[in-house]
Amino acid sequence: MTRGDSAARFQRELEKLKQKYRLDPRVAILDVALEQDERGRRVTGITTHPDVVARAISRMRLDPAPVNQVRLLPDADVGTDTCALVKAALAPVLREPGLHSTVTSQYVLGHRLDLLRERDRWWHVRGEDGYIGWVHQGYLMRGPTEWAVAWERGIGGESVVSLGGTLLDEEDRSFARLPWGARLVREGAQRYRLPDGRVGRLMEGGEVVAADRLLDRFPPRGESVVRTARRWLGAPYLWGGVVATGADCSGFVQSVYWLHGIALPRDSDLQAHIGEAVDRGEDWSGLRTGDLLYFAEDGDRITHVAISTGGSGIIHSSLSNGGVAENDLNGDAHVERFMRERFRSARRVLPD
Repeated sequence: MTRGDSAARFQRELEKLKQKYRLDPRVAILDVALEQDERGRRVTGITTHPDVVARAISRMRLDPAPVNQVRLLPDADVGTDTCALVKAALAPVLREPGLHSTVTSQYVLGHRLDLLRERDRWWHVRGEDGYIGWVHQGYLMRGPTEWAVAWERGIGGESVVSLGGTLLDEEDRSFARLPWGARLVREGAQRYRLPDGRVGRLMEGGEVVAADRLLDRFPPRGESVVRTARRWLGAPYLWGGVVATGADCSGFVQSVYWLHGIALPRDSDLQAHIGEAVDRGEDWSGLRTGDLLYFAEDGDRITHVAISTGGSGIIHSSLSNGGVAENDLNGDAHVERFMRERFRSARRVLPD
């Protein structure tokens, strides 16, 4: 087998494993290759999934087996500070490390990220949802895992989740915006601490919920999910957005269900593998409130997701509506006919 044949076969084996485990660059780094020279065969590169690389090498059945020189992420250069907390209201997640790269998502104030590697003041990070991308260091506070976990648990106070608001300093000046889903620590009556240590009081009209009481306020039930989703009505469509000031279809769904204790992947095609398949039934009668509906513009690759409000009703964030709105899949509006023709599947993620 020639060098080129070996390298190509290794990539084919790796691709089969990626498909088997549904691994793509959004949730896994497998930037590896088989190389061969006078010193022998070796596999080099970086990965977050060393077991998949080892399996691909084993499938080659080469004698002698290639030397595995792949670097496991997080990179050793990261040191002991392997976690970060988002210290800004929103941290944009980019496809590549640079201001001109595409925004793929956002992480919200107070959320914990795993640090994988650094490049020129940009961090390759993995969020709680497994999503991977690049975030500039200016949005982050670094520290060890124990420090980040202590923040999440509200050590020194009580962990709370924002439903929107503003923090004021001692002179009543605003200094921090709190988007939906932001995490803070309540230190006492009207005293809230941010990840960077600043403390302020909540401006009138703001709202927080104790993290350990979220499911009391937002139970995983269809009618409750739809009630939460309707609080986002009128939010503008924003590619990569996850908050009520701007969200794309899957960011809207992910954020709403997170409040109700349901963890979903970031993108609609990834979400479409979660839960139980549902037959929509005649005239959409098989759908329950809170089911998720998936659509494809071309072929079967899912590109859009909506929340069922029961029967043919949906609520979703779409370009066609300019943001979060409700539609009827039996309706005659252009967007409703467009969606009806592109429906592909429905899934149930809420418990019975």
